[in-house]
Amino acid sequence: MNVLKYLVIGSVCMMLTGVSAAANEAAKEPAKEREAAGVTAEPPAAPAEHDQPQSTKKGKKGGKKSSSAAKHEIDQLDTEDTIKRIIGDGHEATPKKKAARKKKAAHGAAHGAPAAAHGGAALDGEEAVRRLMEGNRRYVAGKNSAAHRTAQRRAEVAKGQHPYAIIVGCSDSRVPPEILFDEGLGDLFVIRSAGNVVDDIAIGSMEYAVEHLGVQLIMVLGHERCGAVDATLKGGEVSGKLSSVIEAIKPAVEKAKAKGQVSHSCDLLCSSVKGNARMVAEKIKKSSPLLTDAIESGMLRVVGGYYELESGLVSLTYKPVL
Repeated sequence: MNVLKYLVIGSVCMMLTGVSAAANEAAKEPAKEREAAGVTAEPPAAPAEHDQPQSTKKGKKGGKKSSSAAKHEIDQLDTEDTIKRIIGDGHEATPKKKAARKKKAAHGAAHGAPAAAHGGAALDGEEAVRRLMEGNRRYVAGKNSAAHRTAQRRAEVAKGQHPYAIIVGCSDSRVPPEILFDEGLGDLFVIRSAGNVVDDIAIGSMEYAVEHLGVQLIMVLGHERCGAVDATLKGGEVSGKLSSVIEAIKPAVEKAKAKGQVSHSCDLLCSSVKGNARMVAEKIKKSSPLLTDAIESGMLRVVGGYYELESGLVSLTYKPVL
């Protein structure tokens, strides 16, 4: 009897174990099917906002920050970043201006001669001044290179021009820029008039050189014993259209007289010539939106110089950006 009881209990236990195992296998089947199909189980849903701990809604000690205050900070940050992108921080050019310079150089190259036209890519203002002064020192020392005055050079620039500097000089026959800066064909964009005065035609010529040739330097070059400035200084009646030249120079002469800055090496005529070059340079900077924008963006520089007839030396007398 006892044996029979144990056999019945054992059979019941075995049946229950089998049922439990079958149930577990049945539960695993859907997961196996999803795994075979490449479907992964979804992560548990995040608790609702009202179920989250209170500490996640608040910041550090000091209380909760409203959404309007947070939005104000974001708007303010965006505004400050935008201003910096547009006008910079006053120390260096913004990325926008740097990109504009590259675009200007590429534009000039596209409308001018090959890069070899002046020995490389477009020169910036400071490099252009350095090259001019180095050429002048060779000229003074009698070591003219004449490298860009050959038949080969003539053939090169016949295909297009890409000068590296604009020279606004006097028409005086003793002051030819290409010679006194030891340059040749295709190197300088030269504008000359009595007393190196400028009008709308001269300004338009400069606009062309800056906009289409990529030139980044303008030098206004006065010279020793300038006849036009001397005639203005002496006064008196003049005939014909020469009066317009005198009127253009007169403000510089009057200013030199008022200052009375005369030294043993620079008399009133010398001071008037230098003052006239400075006045013309300042006029150029304000005479054209195109030139003004180029100057303010750092793509163009304007300087003034003085040429000594006897020594042949050029000195910088107006250099606001160097």
